[in-house]
Amino acid sequence: MNPCPMVVHPIFRSLLNLPANVKSNSPSLPALLVVVCIALLSPNVYGQGVVVPVSEEVRVGVSLSGPQAGLATEVVSADLKRTGMISPVGEGSGEYAASGEASDAGLNGQLANKRTGETVFSQTFSGSPRAAAHAFSDAITKAVTGLPGFASSKLAFISSATGSKELYLADIDGYNGRQVTHDGTISASPSLSRDGSKLVYTSYKSGYPDIYLIDLHSGSRNRIVYFPGINSGPSFSPDGTQIAMTLSKDGNPEIYTLPLGGGAPVRITRTRGSETTPSWSPTGDELVYSSDDRGSPQLFISSSTGISEMDHLVTGNSYCTKPDWSPDGKSIAFTTRLSGQFQIGVYNVALRTAELITTSGGQDPDWTSDSRHLVYSNDGHLYLLDTVSHRSSPIEISVAGCGEPTVSRP
Repeated sequence: MNPCPMVVHPIFRSLLNLPANVKSNSPSLPALLVVVCIALLSPNVYGQGVVVPVSEEVRVGVSLSGPQAGLATEVVSADLKRTGMISPVGEGSGEYAASGEASDAGLNGQLANKRTGETVFSQTFSGSPRAAAHAFSDAITKAVTGLPGFASSKLAFISSATGSKELYLADIDGYNGRQVTHDGTISASPSLSRDGSKLVYTSYKSGYPDIYLIDLHSGSRNRIVYFPGINSGPSFSPDGTQIAMTLSKDGNPEIYTLPLGGGAPVRITRTRGSETTPSWSPTGDELVYSSDDRGSPQLFISSSTGISEMDHLVTGNSYCTKPDWSPDGKSIAFTTRLSGQFQIGVYNVALRTAELITTSGGQDPDWTSDSRHLVYSNDGHLYLLDTVSHRSSPIEISVAGCGEPTVSRP
């Protein structure tokens, strides 16, 4: 039996850009329906197997009660809208109904599928009213779209608002911002651990570029890498047990890894150029980084276990740096320079092709947990970029002169 009916539903016509004059007996229709079948089996489904087209948004009615209902409704609605895949609507509307009670202690939330009448989930989210609302939003996003939400993510960045480059931390929507360092010197290249509990960065606090580790729960800070020369650009491994970085202790700036539990650095590259800004693959077995060994900075991939052959990623651009590997492993975002202006590009790992996704400037891209959105900086401000729609929206931060964002991926 053919699993796909020969009746072409309007949503499939929209998904396939199918003209209205294509009939059910069209010779090309079976091939198109195969595409629909494949799409229905893909991870990007919601509810009872309905594809979420790029141009469509799932409507979720949000109705909360309790002493913190106003704040929670505002936060959840903003979070869902920020995904670019969900449209929050009023009570009684939409394909899904999100309801619950919000208090100072947390949020008891439920999501119901209005088509089937089934309860998708019923769960208690603890924490402050804002944190609980973010967690509820992420649960809704995962249930409706199949993709992880990023509303609970933390954002670390550098700001020169005080006259020095200091380290700051905030929620990804810009709220709860706070200054982490007060060193009166240069801080750079922060990297958050996946769960957002730890942060590594480069600081000139000692007068030299050394790497520091901060436990964000306890507030403790330790200088962990301080070889002679350059110690910069640290990046947490996916499991949080190692960092990759640039060291010049043996001559040229090269990529090394270091186990945080103790041990010696492991050298990853050996070239005549400079290697910088490493980023881990989601499996932790490879690193992507920038190297000028062949002239201008280009992107390369190497094994994370030791010196190996360098795989050159051809992007079509003569200047590429600051790569970041997406959590799903499919894409690598990077900074490129065109006509004197920095822009953001995305490299497709499977197809080995790259595309430019900004036109008005941007640099320092960092993926969110859904592998669809990027946080980046431009002209002292931070932005959230939807790589599917190419829409950017500003992240309202209470300080100016912001750059080098890094995002946790809980």
